[in-house]
Amino acid sequence: MATDYNAIAKEYQASKLLPWRNHVESHTFFELAGDLANLDVLDLACGEGFYTRQIKYRGAAQVIGVDISDGMIRLAREAEAASQLGLRYYCQDVLLLDLDKKFDLICASYLLNYARTSDELYQMSRVIANHLKPGGRFITINSNPDYRGVAAIMFPYGFTRENDSYEEGAAITYRFYQSDASHIAVTNYHLERSTHETALQLAGLSQIQWHSVKVSPEGIETHGRDYWSAILSWQPIVGLSCVRAKV
Repeated sequence: MATDYNAIAKEYQASKLLPWRNHVESHTFFELAGDLANLDVLDLACGEGFYTRQIKYRGAAQVIGVDISDGMIRLAREAEAASQLGLRYYCQDVLLLDLDKKFDLICASYLLNYARTSDELYQMSRVIANHLKPGGRFITINSNPDYRGVAAIMFPYGFTRENDSYEEGAAITYRFYQSDASHIAVTNYHLERSTHETALQLAGLSQIQWHSVKVSPEGIETHGRDYWSAILSWQPIVGLSCVRAKV
């Protein structure tokens, strides 16, 4: 069953404050993004604009955010109204997206893992390729298709990940826990690494690379190396980058 982000928008926003999201997810994301100065950037599956705002703070010329959840987009627009950065947000399904504009960089924090089939993944990839300038890059943090850990392994970080199976299209359930032990659940879908690579290549994207997540120096200093050993060993999430070929 697809996740209703309208019902959990504020709780999911709060989950972004968990240490691993800053010191692992965000750190890896911005290492992949590189120098953002003066770039036109499209942030897909932008949620409440967490990365959209940070991309602008890091020097991007223009940033547009897109998300399917009107509850998430409402939070993003509220943040923009409170501190205006010139960001624009659209509530649209990425599968149907056509902004009639090309970007230097397209990024996504958890988008491809919502594709249930290879056809949906290909359609996402086509939309990405169609919105990139020749030579433009796509970078993402995604559920790791190679993850084989049990749910409890990630609990010390405030979340769990549980695969129904490792068949194509099988559900993956993430649970994010609050300080009072309550939690919200988010559903992703499993597609193999080779399925991702094929979809991206068919869409016209090349130089496909997978990137293990890393911990920031600040995260090691604050929490110590041992604290991060499980997430680094099991890699529940993974980075991915590719390029649209120059014509």
